[in-house]
Amino acid sequence: MVKITLPYCGDLVRRYDPDRFLITLKMPPEKRPALWALFAFNHEIAKTREVVTDTTIGLIRLQWWRDALAQIYEKDTVQPNEILTALYQAIKTFNLSREWLDALIYAREFDLQNVPPASLPGLEHYADYINTPLVRLALQITEQTEEDTVLRNIATSYSLTGLLRAVPFHAQQQRCFLPADLMARHHISETALYDLKPESSYLNITEMIAKRATDLTRTKPQSPLLQTHRRLSRLYLRQIKKLDYNVMSPHMAAPPAFFHLQFALPSLQL
Repeated sequence: MVKITLPYCGDLVRRYDPDRFLITLKMPPEKRPALWALFAFNHEIAKTREVVTDTTIGLIRLQWWRDALAQIYEKDTVQPNEILTALYQAIKTFNLSREWLDALIYAREFDLQNVPPASLPGLEHYADYINTPLVRLALQITEQTEEDTVLRNIATSYSLTGLLRAVPFHAQQQRCFLPADLMARHHISETALYDLKPESSYLNITEMIAKRATDLTRTKPQSPLLQTHRRLSRLYLRQIKKLDYNVMSPHMAAPPAFFHLQFALPSLQL
């Protein structure tokens, strides 16, 4: 069996962002290195809250990435960093928008506040903000276009689905992305959530979020890139529904039945 060696960014995305890695495999081979660079960059800034113990240190870390991007765009030079080197090539090859890269960094400053979204619209806004610029950049790389409303709907749904699946992971980090007003209305305590034993009424909240994410996927994109995002979201949302919206279930750790087959065959309707 031939072992394929991935470049640094490709291997990082494969290990830490496997769903987006799957998406890249559905794209033309010549586009993948740039997509891996973009998604590796996204991973590095997204994990900031996980790797720092202090808000100030987190802001400094994000500012380092912001300054490194400024150096690329304003001075045409790059820091000695494997992700930045690959991202530099992607920026130059595909003329990636600095505005959207900066927007991704700015969005991650919210994570450092350690405050749950105030409401479901607030959570949806956050989900939009952390993923829509990323999808716009990926569309630039793949040289595809998509109607703006459809793009935002699919990008936001993908992000909401990921946040649902990550509830146990975030809880172990003493983080909560369930809307604060719904937590109060259903008498859910953050302490119980962080102990991975939330009151059963938390299912009402996860159901509301899942249904909103499902509603957003009712729009059907034309671009292959957005089609893969939509397909993944619907696969996971179907799994969540089958588990009665219990995202704390140990069964959530396993992929949906026939996951790779259902993802690979667009003829299978979802």
